[in-house]
Amino acid sequence: PIGDRSVRQRIGYLPENAYYYDYLTGWEFLQLIGGIFKIPSFLQKKRIPELLDLVGLDRKTAQKKQLRQYSKGMMQRIGIAQALINDPELVFLDEPMSGLDPIGRYQVREIIHSLKQRGKTIFFNSHILSDVEQICDRIALLARGELLCVGSLDQILGRADVYQVIVQGGREDQLQQWLLGLHWRDNCWHGQLQGEPDAFLAALSSIDARLISLNLARASLEEFFIDQLRQRGITSSQ
Repeated sequence: PIGDRSVRQRIGYLPENAYYYDYLTGWEFLQLIGGIFKIPSFLQKKRIPELLDLVGLDRKTAQKKQLRQYSKGMMQRIGIAQALINDPELVFLDEPMSGLDPIGRYQVREIIHSLKQRGKTIFFNSHILSDVEQICDRIALLARGELLCVGSLDQILGRADVYQVIVQGGREDQLQQWLLGLHWRDNCWHGQLQGEPDAFLAALSSIDARLISLNLARASLEEFFIDQLRQRGITSSQ
């Protein structure tokens, strides 16, 4: 129940835009959060170094450097550490990779996978759908407060046993006879082939279209999401 304060002892949370006491060192900040959860000092002394190791922060740096001197990546790491200080069963991570470089994104992704291996349930919120594809077992897509779909990747996108097609030229009404989810991007038509590949290839010349690629794969989560928005007439990013 939302109003049950004892439940919050079992939850960890990393907000997208957090404000931390920037005059504290990373170590002092984790002690502060540990105190809020009423974690005994002897247990904090054991847990804080373990968390710093988990998120890839140097222990000595965490003891000496104030948070106002931390980089964006270091702030995200200390944020994940504070979300785990109480050894929660459920962890909410809101845009944990925001503003990180490719190496930082990879490292945070590895942290999330390690939490999963330790039996944690993670609620991962992100606008970067490629990250969602790599991390999540179960996915929910939201647009303007509307829940579009919920399920595993296989349930949402299907298995990789259909052809994804890219062609140049041709008329939309003619291509729709062959391609599901037809959409225009980068001066080409994209869609999922319905029917036999040989028959489709033979028909291309008659509709004045040229094949760019034909790959046995499923659409990406981003492509699926954009297609769902188009079907609902949603064109803005709000």
